Amino acid sequence: MLDKISIAGFKSLLELQDLELGQVNVLIGANGSGKTSLLEAVGVLSAAAAGEVSDKELSARGVRLGTPQLYKTSLKEERWRTTITFEASSAEAGKTARYKVALDNPIKDPKPRWSYRAESLWRGQEKIVGRGRRGERFNGGLEQLPEMPKLRAEAGLVHFARRYLDLGEEVEDLLDYLESYAIFSPYTPMLRGMAPDSSQRDPLGLFGGRLPEAIEDILDLQRGQFGALDLDELLDLLGWVTQFDVTKPSRQLLSPNVPASQKLLRFEDIWMREGRNQISGYDASEGVLYVLFVLVLALHPRTPRLFAIDNFDQAMHPRLARAVTRLFCRLMLASDPPRQALLTTHNPLVLDGLDLQDDRIRLFAVERGFETGGTTKVYRVQVSEDILRADQNGLSLSNLWVMGRLGGVPSL
Repeated sequence: MLDKISIAGFKSLLELQDLELGQVNVLIGANGSGKTSLLEAVGVLSAAAAGEVSDKELSARGVRLGTPQLYKTSLKEERWRTTITFEASSAEAGKTARYKVALDNPIKDPKPRWSYRAESLWRGQEKIVGRGRRGERFNGGLEQLPEMPKLRAEAGLVHFARRYLDLGEEVEDLLDYLESYAIFSPYTPMLRGMAPDSSQRDPLGLFGGRLPEAIEDILDLQRGQFGALDLDELLDLLGWVTQFDVTKPSRQLLSPNVPASQKLLRFEDIWMREGRNQISGYDASEGVLYVLFVLVLALHPRTPRLFAIDNFDQAMHPRLARAVTRLFCRLMLASDPPRQALLTTHNPLVLDGLDLQDDRIRLFAVERGFETGGTTKVYRVQVSEDILRADQNGLSLSNLWVMGRLGGVPSL
């Protein structure tokens, strides 16, 4: 998993050094503070590790497309920077790996692809791939290959070298996490199957597409399982649902004038008369659809090893969001192979679903304002004596956040 990330010169993230991540990472902050920008910075880093930073690769990862003028930091009081720089490292069982890249694209004459100004890959203290003003360097003999091409500045050297060099398990693991990354931002029409998802990823579209298909992959009604989760526990969470499955669209469930995908979610309502108690995902509570989407990401075997959910609590009642947060964290910590998540939220009760005494679960306050000169700053919120005393006095994390004692609040 990613152990640390650093970002320099990307949007309002002027200089974010060595942000130490856990397995589940929750970002809180005022609107416009830079939470989504941080998620997108990891998306640009992911595309760079995969060998190309272009609109196609960024879009496939859920990054909002923008020009170099928008991506490069342009704060009034700060020095102009020509490049944006990203770094990620991992540390597992005493073995470390690190990937760093600097990218450029001219503001006045933007190119379809960003250029690699510098790129390096480290295994422990050994640089095994390097690229800069002096050219390309390898530790492993790759330069001796007769077919070694002259790489374009827009092509990733590390991605190319990965095909030929034995980089080591720790390095391959870091690159696997980075390359798999995607930002999920589900929208209700796509979850309902009313609109196509432009991002055709497997198992789930970035905006909520393919939800019925992904659910069908992990739903086992005979065994009463939803992936690794007991189905009864999920039904208790949903409240009004006694059963659900995946079926084909029919006129009994859906008006012929409603657009539908090839597969449809079908729910049974505990309060409705038998024989007339079935409703489709088109008519169901949107909160239920968002819960299923979030849990599929935690449970599906083909979920990216590293992913983000922007607005994790969307459409959920605060108490439901708290319960889903607890369950999501539990499932993520039990995932095998391990997965890592970055989440943003504006719902205070999400914080009450976090066990911050488990170091694998981390909370970060994101701030940007007059005090920071417009720069996005990110601080880890750790369990302190003050927080423990507040908890003993009946003040939960949600109370402390709303009171402004954790940071990550607007100046209102």
